[in-house]
Amino acid sequence: MNEEQQEAVLSLSNTLLIAGAGTGKTFTIINKINYLLDNNIYKEDELLIISFTNESVNDLKRKINYNIDIKTFHKLSLDLIHTDNLKIAKDNMLSYIIDEYFNSYLKDHFKAKIRIKRLLLENTKDNLKNLIMAFINLYKCNNNDIDKLINLVKQSKYIKKDYYLTFLEIYLIYNNELKSSGYVDFNDMILMATNKINNNEVKTKYKFIMIDEFQDTSLIRLNLIKAILNQNNGTIFAVGDDYQSIYRFSGCNLNVFIHLDKYIDNLKIIKLKYNYRNSQTLITISNNFIAKNKNQLLKNSKCPKDLNKPIKIIYYVNKSKVINKLINNIDTNILILGRNNKDILSWNVTLSDKIKYLTIHKSKGLEEDNVILINLENSNHSIPTKTKDHQVISEILNQDEYPYEEERRLFYVALTRTRNYIYLLVPKKKPSIFIKELIKDNKKDIEIIHNY
Repeated sequence: MNEEQQEAVLSLSNTLLIAGAGTGKTFTIINKINYLLDNNIYKEDELLIISFTNESVNDLKRKINYNIDIKTFHKLSLDLIHTDNLKIAKDNMLSYIIDEYFNSYLKDHFKAKIRIKRLLLENTKDNLKNLIMAFINLYKCNNNDIDKLINLVKQSKYIKKDYYLTFLEIYLIYNNELKSSGYVDFNDMILMATNKINNNEVKTKYKFIMIDEFQDTSLIRLNLIKAILNQNNGTIFAVGDDYQSIYRFSGCNLNVFIHLDKYIDNLKIIKLKYNYRNSQTLITISNNFIAKNKNQLLKNSKCPKDLNKPIKIIYYVNKSKVINKLINNIDTNILILGRNNKDILSWNVTLSDKIKYLTIHKSKGLEEDNVILINLENSNHSIPTKTKDHQVISEILNQDEYPYEEERRLFYVALTRTRNYIYLLVPKKKPSIFIKELIKDNKKDIEIIHNY
């Protein structure tokens, strides 16, 4: 272990471990658990590890040789509520409510119909529906109550008032449907679990809580953890990387990570600075790229190895010809990355054990010998998307967005998956603005290939 990893393992106070790409996060987590249990600092049933997906939970279970609780927030909340009769509403329930609002509710509510017509002057119907869903999910994730939304309606003017009034109407319809049908959504479930602990209706034993991928948390999730810690005078060990926060619209709030010291007393912050995956040149380029975001905790990662020009920008005319020629010339395992699940379909690539395809979101935490990133055109469906966050979303999160802030983090995740080289496949016509930026800032350290 290096010096920072040792410090993290030995720390017995509230700790935020900032573990950037390739810095040995999982290695540190495993050694931390081993240290706590081998030295009888805690008992097995006093430890809890939380991660955000079933895949990551199962991965940690395979790697940790102790009988400790490793759960998602979803599973933790269910276990704390202690009921077999609870009906969990899925995301499609809110989607159904929104569709019904447009298809049925508006027919009988003239003022709402006129208001929606005004909103559709600056949105497509699908974009407006997506905005409504994102707003309600984010609103609940960040522990906002109905009174705040009512005040937003009262205080707003003109088109903004139209948005908030629409959100309020659908929010109320959705909550009423949940109550009348006996369902709760994921956010309600977390709130119920938190209230049960705060009211001492549920007793827990957890004295040490480790949260993996903490940059993806939300305020209501943090409040649940705080309730458990307060009940047992416990300690938090949060692990994550703000550079890799790419789930904003599923409810994560980066401010919770960056300003955790405002929520947790006596917080120690440790940064893992040695990158064991990427070359130093790639680290420098990717760190300079992500550092343009204003809302970030700056790092200075280092690596003992280096490669000459680890980023290869290849301009193409024919998709299938360029990618298959490239694959044939790479004698290692290859990970192809795109924005969406369907991005790979038009490239005519035969996938195999050697050649895999993932979305960038699903690739987080993974690495491969070499990486190919596709669909880097200047469009709404590429990286970065030209579709901007709506102002009402930023206001709910109480943060000012730097242009393409989350898109920049998404691109950073893609750049840092490789152990060796990353190949950026770029159309000659309308290349992504991120490609233009990379070339402008790092021309001497990037290989540019035409007519491949």
